[in-house]
Order: sequence, then C-alpha cells, then structure tokens
Amino acid sequence: MHPTFHTSFVAFLKHFNETFDYFECHEVLEDYWKEVSPRDKKHTLTALILLATSMYHWRRGNLTGATKTMKTSIKRMELTKDSPFFDNLNYQRLIENMIHALQLMTSSQKFHGFTIEITNRALQSQVNELQLETNESLHFLIHKHMLRDRSEILEERKREKKKRDDLLN
Repeated sequence: MHPTFHTSFVAFLKHFNETFDYFECHEVLEDYWKEVSPRDKKHTLTALILLATSMYHWRRGNLTGATKTMKTSIKRMELTKDSPFFDNLNYQRLIENMIHALQLMTSSQKFHGFTIEITNRALQSQVNELQLETNESLHFLIHKHMLRDRSEILEERKREKKKRDDLLN
C-alpha cells in the first residue's frame, strides 16, 4: 500500500509545478500549516509558503519583496532540511534552484520559474491525479491578490474588529 499525502501538500506541488499559481500555493499550505503547527514560524511548511510568496512577488516585478522572502525561505529550508517533507523531494536541487532564483532576483533579472522535483512515486502519482480547475489568465495569476473575490476576507476582518471593539467597550 502506498502512503497517502495530505491534500494540501499535493495541491501545493500541483500548483507550483503545473499551474504556476504561486498565490494558491501559499493559500493551501498556509491552511495546512495552521492545522499541523500554528504559530511555529520556523516550520518546514513556512519555508515552502515563503518560497511560493517569493515566486509570486518576483513574477509581479516586486524584486524587494521577492528577494527578502526568498532569503528567509532558504534559511528556513536549511534549518529544517531533515524534515520528512523533504524525504519526498529532491531537496538539494530545490535549494540550488532557490539560490539561482535569488541570484537572478538580486541582479534584477526577469522572472524565471522552476519546478520542485518529486522523488516519491506515490506522491508524484497523487499530484498527477489531482484535478484542479484552472482557467486563469497570466494577468489574473500575476495580480491574483488584488483581483480575487475578497468578500470573505473583508467579512472576517469586520467580525474581528467587532470582537476587539466589544472587548474595549
């Protein structure tokens, strides 16, 4: 029997390697991270979240944000290199790609994506089998944080503000 990997981790890899939707990579892994290790900013998943964030910023032309988040991601990757998450990926190649991307960013080069090599056949199979609806244009992928439906986020902020206001009164 093959191991089953968490759907969010599988979705992260699918988005990173196939749809190149780095914003969605961040979203799915952030939810997973909150399940397994909330508030642990040095968790392996935060390194991967920062990687996706960096790629998103770089593609948008935000070299300052891309560089900062890539540096932090690399540091966290190195701190957590013995994580079981990396048992299923080519960790060395991933670090090499990240360092190369950082070099390109710091020399103001245009965006150049890369993929995360999956070394576990069962994980690769789950990634291949995962069906995602993606009809999004490159423009939408680049500016997703501004163009997506934010009504849920705004409602949540409103609820949190009301809670704070109620506590103060």
